[in-house]
Amino acid sequence: MHRFKLLRGWLARQPGNLRGIFWVGFSGILFAGLNVATLYPAQHLNPWVMAFLRYGFGLVLVIALRPMGRSYPVATQQLGLHALRGFLHAGGIVLWFVALPHVTLADITALGFTGPIFVTLGAALFLGERVGLTRWLGVAAGFTGAMIIVRPGFQELSVHTLAILASVPVFATSNLIAKQLARRDGAGTIVFWQNVWITLFCLPAAALNWMQPSLLDLAWFVAAGLLGTLGHLAMQRGYQIADITALQPVGFLTLIWNTIFGYFLFAQRPDIWTFIGATVIFVSVAWFSRREAR
Repeated sequence: MHRFKLLRGWLARQPGNLRGIFWVGFSGILFAGLNVATLYPAQHLNPWVMAFLRYGFGLVLVIALRPMGRSYPVATQQLGLHALRGFLHAGGIVLWFVALPHVTLADITALGFTGPIFVTLGAALFLGERVGLTRWLGVAAGFTGAMIIVRPGFQELSVHTLAILASVPVFATSNLIAKQLARRDGAGTIVFWQNVWITLFCLPAAALNWMQPSLLDLAWFVAAGLLGTLGHLAMQRGYQIADITALQPVGFLTLIWNTIFGYFLFAQRPDIWTFIGATVIFVSVAWFSRREAR
């Protein structure tokens, strides 16, 4: 506990962008755990059912955890923007669940790394953020590392690979909207309405394609709801205190966590390109974080 207080005190004294990098990096670990929790039921459940249960349990946990910590308001003057984000994110998460059982965690994460290109462009065009050479280099280096990993497989794109690629600009748009929402709403408010709208949007399709989950499936969804909720809270915290373009290269660290989980839990053996690409990503993130700290 004493070390935690020291870490929190040290973090509070750091520049906003560095604190944002920490929170987004921590959210990456939580989201890697979320991928593990959802991969098991994704082997046999419909993607719409998956999305409904994932965010339905997330909503329950958001409400249940609220009295345990600092309270946050759910009232918002941006309800329409929250709904738009929920609609887009629902489509992206269904595409993600379509591909999840058929693509390794390392490759599915690497393919998702095309997102920072869309986010950086969108932040420059629509949010008015200044995107300097350092940030472009950080994004480009991380993206290069991701492409090194999937290079041998780009000879032939499967339907599931295309589903991941299609989800990327959708998630990028959702992240841009989240950054816009964070200018007026807190992290808890954003995560609360995200869970509400995605659950509502997925409910009709989930009802039409309903498949009864087992008790073990439900346990995995409880874990997924907890990991996902905490991950989104950490990510939104980072978005509130740092430029979104400053945070994009940090997301590349998620590849390392997913590669480790995939190897030890699902016997997904990455090849040499995964390790080469991961090295490029790690070096680029370390260099970028140091530049932001200065």
